[in-house]
Amino acid sequence: MTNTYAGNQKDAIQSEYNVVILCHSDKKNGKRESGSGPIEPLLTFFTQKKARYIFVIEQPHPLPDIPLDCTMEVYKDGQLVATHVSDRFRWLYHIPSARRVMRTYLRLKLRDVLASRQLLSLIPKLYPDCGPIHFLIGMESVNTLIGQSFRKALGILRVVYYTFDWAPQRYHSRLMSAAFNWLDKQACARADVAWNVTDAIAEARRDILHYDMRRMAKQLTVHYGVEFREKLVRPYDELEKFKVIFSGGHHVDNGVQFLPEIAKYVQEANPKVKFIITGGGTMTEELKAKVRGYGLHNIDFTGYIEGPENLDRLTCECLIGLAPYPDTPVSTKKYGDVIKIRASFACGLAVVSTHVPPASKEIREEGLGLVTGVDAKEMAEAILKLCSDETLLRRCREAAILKAKNHDWTSIYTRAVSQSI
Repeated sequence: MTNTYAGNQKDAIQSEYNVVILCHSDKKNGKRESGSGPIEPLLTFFTQKKARYIFVIEQPHPLPDIPLDCTMEVYKDGQLVATHVSDRFRWLYHIPSARRVMRTYLRLKLRDVLASRQLLSLIPKLYPDCGPIHFLIGMESVNTLIGQSFRKALGILRVVYYTFDWAPQRYHSRLMSAAFNWLDKQACARADVAWNVTDAIAEARRDILHYDMRRMAKQLTVHYGVEFREKLVRPYDELEKFKVIFSGGHHVDNGVQFLPEIAKYVQEANPKVKFIITGGGTMTEELKAKVRGYGLHNIDFTGYIEGPENLDRLTCECLIGLAPYPDTPVSTKKYGDVIKIRASFACGLAVVSTHVPPASKEIREEGLGLVTGVDAKEMAEAILKLCSDETLLRRCREAAILKAKNHDWTSIYTRAVSQSI
């Protein structure tokens, strides 16, 4: 690429945007759920930047009661103008609702490839006035590889490999992990830039997987953004003393197995502390059985909270966010920017976290809460410390609010885009 072409390309990207986003997402009642990743912030950002066309190709996770067909939403000048559905291969990936679980289905990966290629091929046919695609953003490796194969057909100027659910040992199966790492390496090699949600991802590619980084895409750290919930966050003195919230799926990688024991230690020391447990999953009944067995009265299981705004409202009624992540061999939390922690900051919560997620370093260094080992008693003691030292709790809360006010999506994506050109 010559300097002249690079300069012309930069001018084009700065003056007008056409964007393609390939991603996994979950929609219920027409709304994207939190498990969909940062699709909504990306849409908002590029819409604010006066993008002419935005094409969003979405691949549903295998959740019950949602269609598994891939779709492509088309936005022109900020308005949704069309939705295309790819259902040609439904016979291949149909999974009865009652049998679906959150795991990797090879038939759904094949669905992603076939459907995404079909939908991408519609762009030049149905939208000939679109012109070149300034950014193709592939969330995860397969989507990036699918997208980059259309460089010539769509006139793609920049391919972005956006990584947020990643680990050097992604699966218990060595074969599956080897396949994941091969795809990751191929995506890094064929993209122009990699957006990683933490520094730990690029470091692991270099130090653990031993990629030749000279041959890889430019590595950028693009943290999750948070929008401070200004209308929901209430003054400290108006909040009930003391509510602790855990939000997330009820499975081992989220550390839910520690919750009954943490609550037991806390109830014995300070019965005023209440735990709010949202969400659900394969371990929910086991958790409830342990709570009954321990005779606990300080836990409220809310079940699934529909709509992120309702979860935000509930979170803002609490004072402490609990992030009890374990150090498991295949945990993505050691390399990911945990959105639940960022959301806690946005809602004004002090956070009690294990040392596992990279954000724990920020919590410790910036006084955003307390960091513990992977131990139920340590986590309980950290909660009790915050509840007994309200000066410390107030200070952590103020630091979290300040953090959220300076960590919004617009600032993060503006910086990422400018560094990607």
